[in-house]
Amino acid sequence: MKKTDAIFAALAISFLAVSCLPGENPPGIGPDLNTVLLVDTGPTYGELAPGTSSSFSLRWTPAEDAEWYDVRISPYPIDENTWDQALRIDSVPAVDTTEMVVQVQVQPEVYRNTCIACGLCVKACPQNAITLVDGKALIDLGKCTACGQCVEVCPVNAVADSRFGQAYYFAVRAMGPGNTWSEVISTDARYRLRYMNNKQWCGDCATECYILLDSCGPGCPVDAIWFSPDWSIPGEDSGLIHIDYDKCIDCGQCFIQCHQYGLWSIMKEVVKE
Repeated sequence: MKKTDAIFAALAISFLAVSCLPGENPPGIGPDLNTVLLVDTGPTYGELAPGTSSSFSLRWTPAEDAEWYDVRISPYPIDENTWDQALRIDSVPAVDTTEMVVQVQVQPEVYRNTCIACGLCVKACPQNAITLVDGKALIDLGKCTACGQCVEVCPVNAVADSRFGQAYYFAVRAMGPGNTWSEVISTDARYRLRYMNNKQWCGDCATECYILLDSCGPGCPVDAIWFSPDWSIPGEDSGLIHIDYDKCIDCGQCFIQCHQYGLWSIMKEVVKE
C-alpha cells in the first residue's frame, strides 16, 4: 500500500476518508455508540508480504443514526475532557455494515503555517526525506520511515509527533444530524508500531546479516541489532538477528537494508503496551 498524506500529523488515511470537520462543541445528544474500539495487533498490512506497510486497522460496531465517525489519537488517555486535545486521524462516513473498519497509518506531517524554514529537520533526517520548498519543509513520504528525528529537532513544533515507537490511545465518536456527537469510546490500553524480526524468514544471509555489513548501508545507528551465527548459539536462535528494544530508536534502517538485500524478515508490527 502506498503512503499517503493524512489528517493526523499525516497519521492516517481511511479507505473511506472524507473531510468532515466538526465545530467546537456540537449541541444536543448524538447517536448512541455502544461498542469497544478494537486495534488489530501483529504484523501490519502488506501487498507482497505482511509487515511491509505502516497501515493497521481499527474496528468498532456502528451506531444507529450515525452520519459519520470522528477518529482521534493521543499519547494520553482520551475522555470528555481531553477530546479536543486529541488529534483527528480520520473522518469516516457511516455505511451500512455490521463492523466499521478504518485503516490508520503512522506518518509525519509538517504544519506549514508554523514552519520557519530553519532547516534543522533537513539536516537531522537520516533518510534525506526532507527538503525546503517555497520556504517550508516538505517530507518525501516515499523515503520517510517515521523515525521522529525531525520532531526532536524542530524548535517550533511544526512537525506532528507521529512516529514509530510512540505509544498512542485511540478513540472514536459517532456524529449525528447537526454535528451532534456520541460519548467517547476509547481503547483501554496504548498501542504502538515497532520493527520486529520474523524468525521464520530470517537466516544466514551471506553467513552474516546484511543489516550489519558495511557494504550494504550504514546499518543500525545505535547498535541495537546483533547476530548469533550458527556455530555460536545452538538451538532456535542460531543464525538469527536480534533487536535490542532498550536501544532501538525505530529509525527503520534495518527494515530498509533487509528488504533491499535480505529475506524481508524485518517487519512492522502493532503491539499492545
